[in-house]
Amino acid sequence: MKFHWFRFSVSTLLLACFLASFAVQTGYAEEASLAPPPASRLLPADTLAYLRIRDVDDLKEGFQRSSLGQMFDDPAMQPFVSDTYEVMKQTFTELASELGLTLPELLAIPRGQVAAALLQGVPDDADTNSEAENDDELTDDQIRRRLQRRQRQLNSFAGVFMIDTGNDFQSADTMFELLDQVGKLAERDNSIKQTEKIGDHELIRWVRSRGRTSKLEWFHRDGMFVIGIGNQSAAEVLRRWNATDAPKNRKEAATQSAEDDVLTVGRLSGNADFAAVMTRCVGAEAETPQITFFVNPYAIAQRIIRRSSSSFFIMPIVEDLGISKIRGIGGSVFRGGELIESIIHLHVVIDAPRDGLFGVVRPQDVAPSPPSWIPAKLMSYSTAKWDIATSLDNLTKVVDRFAGEGGFNRFTEDRIQSRFDISLREDLIPNLTGRYVSMKRYQEPANWNSAARLDALQVTDPAKIEALIERVKAKLPPGELTTKKIAGTKVHFIKSRPRPNRELPETIRRPERSVFLLDDYLILANSREIVDAILEAHSGTADGLAMDSDFALLASEVGAKLGSEKPFYFEFSRDAENYRVLYEMAASPKSARLIQERAEQNEKLAGFAELLQSNQLPPFDDLRRYFNVSGIFGYNEPGGLHFGIMSLRPLE
Repeated sequence: MKFHWFRFSVSTLLLACFLASFAVQTGYAEEASLAPPPASRLLPADTLAYLRIRDVDDLKEGFQRSSLGQMFDDPAMQPFVSDTYEVMKQTFTELASELGLTLPELLAIPRGQVAAALLQGVPDDADTNSEAENDDELTDDQIRRRLQRRQRQLNSFAGVFMIDTGNDFQSADTMFELLDQVGKLAERDNSIKQTEKIGDHELIRWVRSRGRTSKLEWFHRDGMFVIGIGNQSAAEVLRRWNATDAPKNRKEAATQSAEDDVLTVGRLSGNADFAAVMTRCVGAEAETPQITFFVNPYAIAQRIIRRSSSSFFIMPIVEDLGISKIRGIGGSVFRGGELIESIIHLHVVIDAPRDGLFGVVRPQDVAPSPPSWIPAKLMSYSTAKWDIATSLDNLTKVVDRFAGEGGFNRFTEDRIQSRFDISLREDLIPNLTGRYVSMKRYQEPANWNSAARLDALQVTDPAKIEALIERVKAKLPPGELTTKKIAGTKVHFIKSRPRPNRELPETIRRPERSVFLLDDYLILANSREIVDAILEAHSGTADGLAMDSDFALLASEVGAKLGSEKPFYFEFSRDAENYRVLYEMAASPKSARLIQERAEQNEKLAGFAELLQSNQLPPFDDLRRYFNVSGIFGYNEPGGLHFGIMSLRPLE
């Protein structure tokens, strides 16, 4: 099998860039005398996606102080953590043999800023000129294929990776060694090495010799390695960087002034959409964020579609849906203080007016407080409020535009009407307040679907909804809905329909679905246990979440972050319960047996199967002290939607 050095080099760089940023090893690195500029000042304004870690060493240190970091450092967990790392090193052996570097050496490379970006590809003029020759001798089919290939070139993608080694000469030497190994692999694949002088710095470029293929180029400056995948990807970064240098003389100052104006405007940091997102995310806290990211989903979709021969058909649909109104999605990750462990901000910039598909986005203010029947013992609780009637009207317009007049009703209203003799618009929607409530609860034993769930909609007239349920029941075959009275509440259990000749594996819980009314909520649940839990909370025989001290603390902290803003979405989570599912699955003999069976066909899984069998994990209750609660909030504003994710530190 032929060795693809280009794919290999991309995967290697991704591994070195991102896996290292989350390694738990730490080291000391002096502050570089010439600190590289932030990545956003070196990337082009039309960057499609961007991720930046401000300081890898700082991130590692923060992870060690986090709940997960402290749990991994627990003496009871150390044997498992150490063995896991050894298995990872063994799994990495094949790649390490090609690189001549070990996994620990790769993980130790980044010492400061790390960034990655998806860029718009720049077609190579040489490829274009070579295709232009002998056009007269081509057939119509050859011309068509050439035009399609050119369209893909014009809408290609490129990538840039930035890895700062600072003044750590050992890290820099390791990175040079890595790039040297990639170069040897390129030579083995008959690629050609080129060098280019840009300012005072040398750029190295590897070009595939068989035309119209990707290129890899890189340079090193001020402790930063910049690796580009695609024509001129790293070269443009170096030109922007050079534009920030102080001029050496008057002549250079005059020349640089004109060039700098162009390059400054053309930087990601000068992009209005990027600035709109970062203003709402970076400026949301007093500290500097550890991680920032930005995505232009419309521009990415636009290029993907234009690469297709069906773009003439797909692109007008995308435009009609108003997808171009999404100007950007971005966010930031901050380290917290004494009470808050971390907070993440996410902002979506949406142009007004919200028509087309965005006419469906109609959030309304909601009270975070849970109904009295939500129990305190749960994994998570969430609530939201939506203008359902307006959203449905606007969704109808969108569907009818493409499916023809009455298309939405044919797919929904007419089918429900003929099946159950119920009108969605007349019988159900007017009877909804728009508030939605959901909760999850861990149901033993640990399985992939151990999170039992219920979803509820608040109604204005419970009696009318009960009548609707009875009308549906009358239309169904006997036994499809079985009614039982539990704690004074009529619960309608939905008949389970197992697939023929297919048994559920033992790692999957068998759902018990039901629908019922409780106070002014229409509830759909997938577990009998969760039904019993909410009825106990409703009767007062079990504690309710509304009076829980953890909920009160989180709601208070979220309220402080919201200030005068009113949320349309709120979520409360017990982190211990969420991690418990994964932890007990890993410790379960059933999971170990399943992985062992898969390992017989996959050698890479064999090490992990042996790991789970040879290590006795401590009971999860011994690790609960490392977790507290977290929450999510979202609010609407004229320029878009803003979300926050907050985690509280464990209480001593």
